[in-house]
Amino acid sequence: MNVAPDYSATYVVLRTDRPGLEGHGLTFTIGRGNEVVVAAANALSSLVVGATLDQVASDMRGFWRTVTGDSQLRWIGPEKGAIHLATAAVVNAVWDLWARIEGKPVWKLLVDMTPEQVVACIDFRYITDALTPD
Repeated sequence: MNVAPDYSATYVVLRTDRPGLEGHGLTFTIGRGNEVVVAAANALSSLVVGATLDQVASDMRGFWRTVTGDSQLRWIGPEKGAIHLATAAVVNAVWDLWARIEGKPVWKLLVDMTPEQVVACIDFRYITDALTPD
């Protein structure tokens, strides 16, 4: 139990070349160390800046693997700790941007997808013992 939490969050805003069109993502922390997650999110920016939403949305699984598998950052813990929290904020911002372009909330973007489209977004790499694309 954290006896003295100071709830904080790291915010990511993905800006596009279209004025006013941006995606927002966030991840929660418990205070001290939030600056580490912010630094991690900034470190991930080079993997996102310059990409088009079409590139990312057409291969969300590949995008996830790119963001979590960067050879210069993955040693920090691609699927744990501050880098994983930062990844969540970046990926949430991508989903938000995609939904905004489609003119829907994220939940509606997802429920309007076919099962095959949803499956194509998931990285099954670590869950195939329990769940597969089939």
